[in-house]
Amino acid sequence: MRHFQVALVLGGLLLAGCSSHDPADATAGAPGPDTPAVADQPLALCQLMPVADVAGILEANGADTVTTQTPGAGGMCSYLHQPQPGDYRTRLLIDLTRMASPEQAQQALAAHRQDFTDRGIAVTPVPGLGEEAFLAETEGAAGLKLRVGAYQGQINLRVEDREPASLRPAVLALGRQVAARLH
Repeated sequence: MRHFQVALVLGGLLLAGCSSHDPADATAGAPGPDTPAVADQPLALCQLMPVADVAGILEANGADTVTTQTPGAGGMCSYLHQPQPGDYRTRLLIDLTRMASPEQAQQALAAHRQDFTDRGIAVTPVPGLGEEAFLAETEGAAGLKLRVGAYQGQINLRVEDREPASLRPAVLALGRQVAARLH
């Protein structure tokens, strides 16, 4: 039953258009005749960002906590706080993909930005975070898309009964920590 619940959580984030594995990647990041393929090994985000570190960052920035982490396909990592069975209070997804080059990562991030804009979702640039980053808030979640060298991806946070804008400090702090650890 727990795997089913985790699948529902991840599925909800994917449907919200917040995943770096959404259909925009199928066109924007897909290798073509002139485009290099994605690098071999996925990043083990659950090792890069252990649950204790993530919980500390969330708590320090007023965004509840997380108590469990689950690795996912391609190296992504989901984090949850489930105070009672079946009751997910906090959901976090960190998902980065190492592209074949920084240029390809830049193109993929530009495609995500355009996708959000085309859907009428406002994006806010975040100067000084990685090579480039922007915030977007959709369907109750605060999301950060970022690029660090050849890595591009996202950090999406949802806390029950909290407005996405109140989660910005935590998402930005997580983004700074991920970017620092990737360098």
